[in-house]
Amino acid sequence: MEPLYLVAVIKPKAEGAATVREFLDSMIAATRDEDGCEMYDLVVGDDDPSTWLMIEKWSSRAHWDAHMVTPHVAKGNEALAGLLREPTELRFYSAK
Repeated sequence: MEPLYLVAVIKPKAEGAATVREFLDSMIAATRDEDGCEMYDLVVGDDDPSTWLMIEKWSSRAHWDAHMVTPHVAKGNEALAGLLREPTELRFYSAK
């Protein structure tokens, strides 16, 4: 199986950033315990602190697909919907 790399671009509204961070922290803790999760880190650029990146590595696309239907992802996505400036952008990558 090929590993899957993913960068999720997250743009919280300024007034909801603390709430977004709380939801993401709980999602991070649960996700890191999932089968196939090799890396799941939230980072913020020094040049643009209003845009966050979730950098992920999964053992396979199937592992990520399973992750996307977990209760903590569904709850988090629902809760974050009104707290973001725009929908989260998902960028997928493969090892070369």
